[in-house]
Amino acid sequence: MLGKEHVSISVATIIPFIIPLIFSGNVEYPIYYITLLIAVTIGSLTPDADCGGKPKLYYDFKLIYDIMLPLQKAVIFAFRSLSLKYDLNLEHEVNNRHRGIMHAPIGIFLSSLILTLISALFGFFIFQGINLIMVLLIFIGLLFGQFLHLLEDSCTVTGINWKFPFGTKLLNGKIYTFSKIKGKKDIRPMVYQQVLWINTILLVFGFSFDVIDFNQWTLYPFIFLFVGLVWIFIIIASRTDYDFWYQDRNKINNFRKATRNLTK
Repeated sequence: MLGKEHVSISVATIIPFIIPLIFSGNVEYPIYYITLLIAVTIGSLTPDADCGGKPKLYYDFKLIYDIMLPLQKAVIFAFRSLSLKYDLNLEHEVNNRHRGIMHAPIGIFLSSLILTLISALFGFFIFQGINLIMVLLIFIGLLFGQFLHLLEDSCTVTGINWKFPFGTKLLNGKIYTFSKIKGKKDIRPMVYQQVLWINTILLVFGFSFDVIDFNQWTLYPFIFLFVGLVWIFIIIASRTDYDFWYQDRNKINNFRKATRNLTK
């Protein structure tokens, strides 16, 4: 999927869990959920540091992208060091290939750990205002954002090898990142985004008009259920290849422009 789709789907997955905190009125929450949201956003783009080109990360988060390039080398170095130390049995070579170590569970764990340590050191020495909760939220956000990135890429034709580099367990779908049919565009990533954002919109309206009360014990199970069902739909739909998924590109672009105009 494209970078903007990774960001939108990942943020739309996590933000319903944040909305109740925004409306809770607790003044201690903002710094924490903002930290988590930023970490998820960065995490949703981080694996594409291995793309060898200029992904969404380059255009919208240039400073972060510049950090990601040496991060890939650091992850490769860290993994090779672990491999030599523990004599790991590897099926695939670890290098800078696209959808290699940066698109593997072990890779997203190492990159999340490295970025968290950098963030913690930066926050401590520059701002002197970072605590353990924020450090944990940074790590969780980065890891979760990257996990969602892998899950989203598992819906594409190329897919993700979830056992890399120890073995081969390819999970893939039928979505083409770029056009499969000339003049047509696969609408599934757009549909996924819209369905996920519906949850956020409903929550915002519910809290704004006092339809929903903040009760985490009753509210969060429903949020988990809705998000979980949407992700089941995403995974199942990605493995289908019906003609209606492919719509005229110009009509889609016009629809997006009309939608943006309505939100202005």
